[in-house]
Amino acid sequence: MSAQIDSKPSLIIPANQSLIFGISDTGTAPDRFVVWVLEDSVEIAKLYLTPNTNNVSFFNLAEVVRDRVKVDDKIRDESATLLSYSSKPFTTGRNGLKKYVVNVGTYTGGTESGTQDTDTVYLLDGVEQVSAGLHPSFADYYPTASTIKSWLTDRIPVSNVITLYASDEDEGCIAFLNDSTIIGGTGATVETIVRNASGVSLITFFDTINGGNGAQLPSATDINQKLTYLMVFPKNIEQWSSGALSSNPTWDSYEVRIKSGALATKSNTLKIQRLCTQDKHKNTQLAWTNSVGGWDSVLFTGRTEHTDSVSSKPFQKEIGNWDASTYTFLPQARESQAYQVTGKSMFKLTSIDFSFADIELIKYAIRSDNLMMRAGSGDWMPVVIDTKSYNVKERFSGVFSVSLSVTLAQTLRC
Repeated sequence: MSAQIDSKPSLIIPANQSLIFGISDTGTAPDRFVVWVLEDSVEIAKLYLTPNTNNVSFFNLAEVVRDRVKVDDKIRDESATLLSYSSKPFTTGRNGLKKYVVNVGTYTGGTESGTQDTDTVYLLDGVEQVSAGLHPSFADYYPTASTIKSWLTDRIPVSNVITLYASDEDEGCIAFLNDSTIIGGTGATVETIVRNASGVSLITFFDTINGGNGAQLPSATDINQKLTYLMVFPKNIEQWSSGALSSNPTWDSYEVRIKSGALATKSNTLKIQRLCTQDKHKNTQLAWTNSVGGWDSVLFTGRTEHTDSVSSKPFQKEIGNWDASTYTFLPQARESQAYQVTGKSMFKLTSIDFSFADIELIKYAIRSDNLMMRAGSGDWMPVVIDTKSYNVKERFSGVFSVSLSVTLAQTLRC
């Protein structure tokens, strides 16, 4: 008689939700079930579970792996911010996808068995809501057909097209699962078609998903690198594509699709629509790790308000030279002294032209624990959202004014 795994989560699934394994015995229930959890072949937990009144046990893997899977904010060699990377079309993850093996056995009468059954899951950073049910399928993100979403974004496709708006100076990436062995993904290359405002194709180029382009082959075995980032925003693509956009100054949009080796479409269309913005002040990008293991972002085109503030603990001290032969003090002597002065930098982000799709997307930013902000052509900075809600006003049909406040997630040194 031996322990067996009766039920488990989907093969690839976000980590921050209930990940329930059901365990029973093929014969008489043991005193305890034994569970070993391995992360990338290294044991990280061992548990003893008492069978319930139905002689089965349930084990929630989420309690073991909490905070162990995180979306990357640096490229793989940690030499640059991920969202600014522009040397190659792709880069790969380090921590955003991990393999977990669950082994089960029994403990009865002081004797512990070895492994009697085993199963494997692959976990992404992210979370499914309770409303999605227990162990919802993640198959809509396996790049296998043109009707499959494939891109790891919370943006909602419309007629199999995912649209985002970006100005020429915007940076960022989109993630996808690059694998042909675990999930049977058939993506082998990425097609990009640049069009003008009339829809005429200006240039088409293909980038093979391989090591030479910054990814790994879909058949490769490094689990972490199966989470792959495509550097898809205009400023990134302009550099790794050797000026594909600047050499076509009338470009209005470009479409990106994952293709098979035979150039059959294996994803929804990702459409980047050019957004022409004002020059009188800087735009601000806000990016965050989303609920499906990738990055999303929106562009705030209004004027960003910036406020620096400091706090301190003042104390009083007596002035004068108390160890001299004659007591004296300088007229500029300070009786009130500041102690432990710290500062923070706050920003109020505003946009007057948010679409309904952006409104639906930004709710995920408030839930995220990893947000980055970039003003104009500056560097990406880590921030936290101050307010637990955001203000939305409809200016006219389908266009909204939005504002929210963030604080730099770094203390200003004073």
